[in-house]
Amino acid sequence: MSQSFKKLYTNKRDFIAYKEQIYHKNKKSLLWFGGLNSDMSGTKAQYLSSFSKKNRINFCRFDYFGHGRSSKEFDNCVMSDWLNNGIKIMDQIINNEVILIGSSMGGWISTLASLKRRTKVKGLILIAPALDMTENLMWKKFSSKEKNLIKTKGYIERYVEDYDSSYKITKKLIDDGRKHLILKDKIDLNVPIRIFHGIKDEVVPWKLSLDLISSFSSDDINVSFNKNGDHSLSSDSDLKSLGDAILDVYNN
Repeated sequence: MSQSFKKLYTNKRDFIAYKEQIYHKNKKSLLWFGGLNSDMSGTKAQYLSSFSKKNRINFCRFDYFGHGRSSKEFDNCVMSDWLNNGIKIMDQIINNEVILIGSSMGGWISTLASLKRRTKVKGLILIAPALDMTENLMWKKFSSKEKNLIKTKGYIERYVEDYDSSYKITKKLIDDGRKHLILKDKIDLNVPIRIFHGIKDEVVPWKLSLDLISSFSSDDINVSFNKNGDHSLSSDSDLKSLGDAILDVYNN
């Protein structure tokens, strides 16, 4: 990633790294929420940057604490930190109405942020959304041995083959995630919602997005499945579909 990013300080020491593209006084802006262990230089974030430039739509992307160029260590961060990062960006950087675009964990965080800032958020676009991820896709999937390690050692390590590296899933991440579970009740959002999911997603099962049709209260909701799509949904056709959905919601 290039060095051309800005810093939004949350105190004297800690900051959120972000990039913004301002073209003129749009009625709405776009805000990108990346996934777990991703940063604002990822394929979809770069596409959105180019897309926003082409369509002259204000756009902002950022790194959560412990990700990319932002401060703090990943192992010390929890969902509350990352949600607060997004809200901080919305409150202090975005000066108008906003459409949130969230991928995987970012789908959960952007949904939570939408519930916190109802009057400001005018649309929600989710890519393989991992709502309630720490409980349903982590804790409930762990073996008895892994659960015991979390309880006694405080964490387990996960190896990521694509990056040839590992990261820790901590007990405090699981515990904090339980404060933000939203699938047990109706998700009271009445904005346009567009959801994309790949049938070959091995990280977040595609059937979870099918369930979201009834989870959200919005009547303006559309879920699109790519038969050959994986978790990333970063092919040229996937990105074009994402861009089309953004324009649809933006002009709504």
